[in-house]
Parts: sequence; C-alpha cells; structure tokens
Amino acid sequence: MTKWLLKINRDPYIENPDWELVQKYLKQMDGKSISMVLLRRKAKGEIVVHGGNLVDGQNIYYVNYWYELTDPLFEEEDEEGIEGLYPSDTYFELVDQTRSEEKEYCITISQLSIMPEKVCVSWDYMLKAIKYFYDHDGKLNPDQKWREFEM
Repeated sequence: MTKWLLKINRDPYIENPDWELVQKYLKQMDGKSISMVLLRRKAKGEIVVHGGNLVDGQNIYYVNYWYELTDPLFEEEDEEGIEGLYPSDTYFELVDQTRSEEKEYCITISQLSIMPEKVCVSWDYMLKAIKYFYDHDGKLNPDQKWREFEM
C-alpha cells in the first residue's frame, strides 16, 4: 500500500520514496529548475517546500503544511482506519522566530513572490522540519514554530 507520495514541481507523484530520494530533490532546489517539493503522508496531509532561491549567499525556503478535507483524504483515512486530524481545512507555515516580520525576500512560490523574512527559512531549519515529518508519520515538529494561516 502506498503511504507516502513525493511530487517535484508539477511532475507525477513518486510513490513511497525513501528518505535519500526526498533529500536528493530538496538539495536540488534552486528556485528555478526545482522550486517545489511536496511530501504527502496519505490521510495525514502534506508538507510543501517552496523556493531554494539564493539570497544573501544562502538558499531560503518557504515551508507549509496542508490538511484539506477532500474526497481522496476521506478515502485515505477510511483505508487506514484513522480519524481526521482536524475538523476543517487547516494550513500551517514554518516560522523562524529569529527573523524579522518586516524584512522581505523574493522567493519562488509558483511564481516569484515577496514573503516576510520570518517564513523564509534556512536549509537546516527546513530539513529539520521535513525529516521530522518523514520520520514521525506525518507529524509536524513540535520543537519548531508553526503558525496557522488562511488560504
């Protein structure tokens, strides 16, 4: 049974990727040729990494988590025999509290977008979030700051 799905940009899903494959694509993110890596834990939502743009000598990333109430999600929950995690569509973004809300960066999120520095995180901070999500069956890292946002 497929538990994990990996999507690179708009390419078809890769079923049940191992951690090495996920990390390989994350390392290739440059905000141009690869600007989105999506990791979906069936029935538990998906974590999406955008960007990889080089700013001030370092690559930056925007990371968000989506849990959307859709027919496929309900089917996956039924297949796995689990209750829904949230009562409605829920979205979180990863926040680096050491960074400013006022300063802004240009980062690729479908297209070049202006985002607060606070949600443009470093490689290490992004990787910590994605690795935890992968290792802990689709859970967000409680040692990192996540804030809910509206779509």
